[in-house]
This record gives sequence, C-alpha cells and structure tokens, in this order.
Amino acid sequence: MPSYKLTYFDGRGRGELIRLCLAYAGQEFEDCRIEQAAWPELKKGMMPPYMPALLVDGNVSLHETCLVAQYVAQKYGFGGDSDEDKMIISSYTFFIESLFTKAITAFFEKDEEKKKQMQTEFGEKTMPDALAKFEECAAKNAAGVLHGSGITQADIHFYNTCWTLMQQAPTLLDGTPKLKALFEKVSTEPKIAQWVANRPSTKF
Repeated sequence: MPSYKLTYFDGRGRGELIRLCLAYAGQEFEDCRIEQAAWPELKKGMMPPYMPALLVDGNVSLHETCLVAQYVAQKYGFGGDSDEDKMIISSYTFFIESLFTKAITAFFEKDEEKKKQMQTEFGEKTMPDALAKFEECAAKNAAGVLHGSGITQADIHFYNTCWTLMQQAPTLLDGTPKLKALFEKVSTEPKIAQWVANRPSTKF
C-alpha cells in the first residue's frame, strides 16, 4: 500500500480538495500543516516550489491541486472511465478551480473599493453563470453528478468550493435544485462526511 504525505498550510485552501479525494479513496495520509513562516525555507527544496505537495512513498512529489486530485481519483477509480470521460471531468475540475481562485482573490483584495467590485462581479455574474452551466450538466446526467456514473474529483471540488462560499452565502444553491442535490450527495458520502466532521477547524 502506498504512503502519502500532504504538505500545505494550516487551512483548507487549495489543499482541501486533495484531502477530500484521499479521504473518499479511503487512503490514510499524513496531513502535514505548516506555518507561513516555515514556507520560504521549505520551498527551497521543492520542485516545482509551491504547495500543496503530495509526497508518494517518500520519494515522488506531486504538485498542482487539480492534477494531484486527478491522480488520486484516477488511481482509485473515480476519475472517469474512458479517456474522454477523464478529460471532461478534469476540465470541469479546472473550471471549478478557476472559480475558487476568483473567489479567494476577491476575498483577499486589500483595496476596499476594488474588493467590492470584484465580489459584486463574482456574486452577480461569474458564479451564477457557472452554476447555470453546471445545473444543465447535472440535469442531463441520470446519476445526478456533473459527468459520469458516480462521484468524481469534479463533484468533490464543486462541493468543496460551494461549502466555502456557503459560509457567507448559505442560499447559494437554492436556485439550482440539481446542484443542491449534488452537494448533499457528496456531503453525505460517509468517508467525506467523516473527514469533514473531524478535520481541524480553520478560518480558510
């Protein structure tokens, strides 16, 4: 059985998708959470020099949130069946990551006027448009997921991103019943529910 060590800051952030995928896969892993002050020195020994980083068997270091999630999902059978399915699921995952990036970029913007504009654009245009597209995907799929016959890393990333946004906007999915059902489907999956119930409580 392979060993896994995930290194990231002490928060959900970009590391949580990978944690959730490993949990869904039923894989134990070392959840190494570092302080910001330790990062400048730590990254000197990383290639590429960014996190999250998944160390496999103590000697292979994998980077890039969506690619690592794809690796875990495909290795453990929930990343799609055909090559085409895998590509579609990965493209959805990267699209959701772009939404996540826009949300956190707006949140951490220091210029208050610019921050307000960015949050308005995201809340009134970017996210509603994306939800409408994903609602169509879920509506066309008999399994009630974004693509394929069961939960994939794209569905998990959708859940994770919406979970974060819903801490401030709890009615986010009220206008998209298929996506609301998808959110519940993922959140009640036993291994994911167990991880979420026991994970460290962090602000981000």
